[in-house]
Amino acid sequence: MDTAGGAVSELAIPNSLLGLTTECYGETGVVVTVSGEIDLSTRDELAEYLNRALETVSPPQSLIVDLSEVTFLGSAGLALLLDTQDAAVRRGVPLRVVGTQRAVRRPIEAVGLSDMLPLHTTVQEALADVPVPRRGEELIGLPLQANPVIH
Repeated sequence: MDTAGGAVSELAIPNSLLGLTTECYGETGVVVTVSGEIDLSTRDELAEYLNRALETVSPPQSLIVDLSEVTFLGSAGLALLLDTQDAAVRRGVPLRVVGTQRAVRRPIEAVGLSDMLPLHTTVQEALADVPVPRRGEELIGLPLQANPVIH
């Protein structure tokens, strides 16, 4: 109640504009599904979540970030995806991004990141792009020369 004796309306304010889930696909990798808006206000929460997910992945597994339910991707989100990609590369882990809806595709294309952050249409497509884990018993298939020519 307020001081004049009337009722005070309290609106529920969500703690986050993001929905985050993780699903493990065994030796293939880990999929982080993101829903909602990725901007400056949600960047830190998503960064922490992606960092934790990346710590659970080891080569040859991949980290797949499913953005198919994202409704807004701002510059802070783009920078975070690039930072995550850099961290994944340092660990030897491929990063795959899923999401072809306008809210995701448009910002990536507008700033010229299509080559650096290629988009997959589905999680299954991204998983299929992951190299088959090596067990060590198969031949590598590199051409070997008995007498290599040195120029």
